[in-house]
Amino acid sequence: MVQGLGDDFKELVRSSTNIVDLVSEIVALKPIHGGRDFVGLCPFHDDKNPSFHVYPDRQSYRCWVCDAGGDCFRWVMEIERVPFPEAIESLARRARLEIPKHTRSGGSVENASRKTDSLVVVEWAVNLMNQTLRTAPIAENARQYVLKRKLSDETVNNFKLGYHPEDWNWFLEKARGKFTPAQLVSAGLIQERNNGPGYFDNLVGRLVFPIFDERGRPVAFGGRVLPGGNIESDAKYWNSVESAIFQKRRMLFAFDRAREAIRKSKTAIIVEGYMDCIACHQAGVMNAVATLGTAMTEEHVRFLRRFAEKVVLVYDSDDAGQQAAERSISRFLAQDLDLRILNVPSGKDPADYLETHTSQEFYKLTETAAEAWEYKLQSVLRRTDVHSLAGRQQILNHMLEFLAESQGLAGTVREDMILVNVCGRVQVDERTARKQLNEVRNKTQKKSVFRRDSDRQSAESAPRPENAIERAEREMLEIILTCPETIDLIQHHIGADDFENVRHRRLLALCIDLWKEDGDLPELSRLIIAADSDSDLLSLINAVVDGAEKRGIFRLVTDQPNGHEQHGTSVPNHLERVLGPILERREKRLNLVSKHLLSQSARPVSELDDDQRDLLRRLTDFRQNQMGHPSSTK
Repeated sequence: MVQGLGDDFKELVRSSTNIVDLVSEIVALKPIHGGRDFVGLCPFHDDKNPSFHVYPDRQSYRCWVCDAGGDCFRWVMEIERVPFPEAIESLARRARLEIPKHTRSGGSVENASRKTDSLVVVEWAVNLMNQTLRTAPIAENARQYVLKRKLSDETVNNFKLGYHPEDWNWFLEKARGKFTPAQLVSAGLIQERNNGPGYFDNLVGRLVFPIFDERGRPVAFGGRVLPGGNIESDAKYWNSVESAIFQKRRMLFAFDRAREAIRKSKTAIIVEGYMDCIACHQAGVMNAVATLGTAMTEEHVRFLRRFAEKVVLVYDSDDAGQQAAERSISRFLAQDLDLRILNVPSGKDPADYLETHTSQEFYKLTETAAEAWEYKLQSVLRRTDVHSLAGRQQILNHMLEFLAESQGLAGTVREDMILVNVCGRVQVDERTARKQLNEVRNKTQKKSVFRRDSDRQSAESAPRPENAIERAEREMLEIILTCPETIDLIQHHIGADDFENVRHRRLLALCIDLWKEDGDLPELSRLIIAADSDSDLLSLINAVVDGAEKRGIFRLVTDQPNGHEQHGTSVPNHLERVLGPILERREKRLNLVSKHLLSQSARPVSELDDDQRDLLRRLTDFRQNQMGHPSSTK
């Protein structure tokens, strides 16, 4: 990674980055307050109501619930899980800025990070395999398979489909002079041999589906063994292993293409495979995505919830498809999302269906998809005799076990509505069913443990209530950030040591340092730069500015009559009121400590040690300062 990039280049990257556009690549944002503020679901905690705010004028963000905050650099560091040097390089490339070549004296010229290397290598491999599929004679079998699956040339180009020849050293030969074997391994293109020295290619003899992240960058591959080829494998599909740039548990195939359609329709359609997803897009079903060889995970659901209000899981209508659908439901039933299940009729998968039906007909199918709990109930009803008492009891047992397995559902309105519907279907008294549900839950220790852990984590992450002193400290910071010119007056009265809250202390120290050392007023833009991408400081800065706007601090400071005059400057009455409790607390603390120390020694003042003398001197200075500055609250 490039080391030693100076502050000037960092600020060039910051000024060249629109933080709203950057965050919008991951989070669906809506403008409020005339575009001065944008809100969306927070990506850093399980957010159910939009609590994540992005401030274009401050070039920063903050979540009002979990208090995550930062600037463009911190955003890339948190989302992509990279250190600062990689974040600044990523943003520089995004802004098409030339990255300085040289490092600090003694630095290395090898400035490409492992992650950036992998992205470059994967992009090279995508283009190489796509070109091979389209033009190379050796790819004729692959082209015939593509034609058989009725994929158009436009689709092949749009999805960058590719082909890897039946050559176990093809990548190594093609990369000679461009990339090292270690770089190919890191990108997931080759592996070391287990039975001797050397390497072998992955994806050999397969039709290749590049996987793009939400920013449209190729990060991994899926590959299908071709019928009629010479490669035998137990696995028809092969997916890249997880790496620094690829986490399959949260990524969705074609999301980069489907994002806008999902955002506009508020609906995401999830199919099981690459071919089904590509067929959907070719037919005009643009909000379709696919999981990457894994079942739906909670991370997938949380991710989609930022963009969609409804998710339709599409499964084949055979027994395997129905069983897969049932297995996936209970984990997501409590999510704040309209989850639907669709089995494509006539035993077809989506690709087969769309060969003979239009996208409009497919969309109509998705609109009739059953709610997840209803799908489960219908599945149980089909397998059970609803006309006998034993059958109805069996149905109820199945549904109560299903509800008990749904983590986070207990005690919710959604659970109440589902239980009422189920009891109506099987003609059972709701109170009896609820009693039985509680008994089933009590037997499921996993559920109670999850709730205790969840409650404890929520309690630990919840902000601690501020006491009166901390409220005064917060309001003092609000005054400084709203009226930066007050810092000269304030720093004569208090220092960072006078603040009780550690976070408040750090921000006040930063404000005073800017003024005393650099001669700069602690204006918002200067503070954000000086915070140096510190997430905790940036979050606090945004919280302080939000609080100041909410309480109308500027009006309180400027519209009210001033009090006493100091150093030729009138002191606002509101500032005097806020300073009061902070100064009183300091005097009480010094008095208590000095009395304690003096009580420990019967010696005269002249015989006190240095620490005791220093404490008395501080106390004397403080009292003289109070007497000489009548604006301070006594």
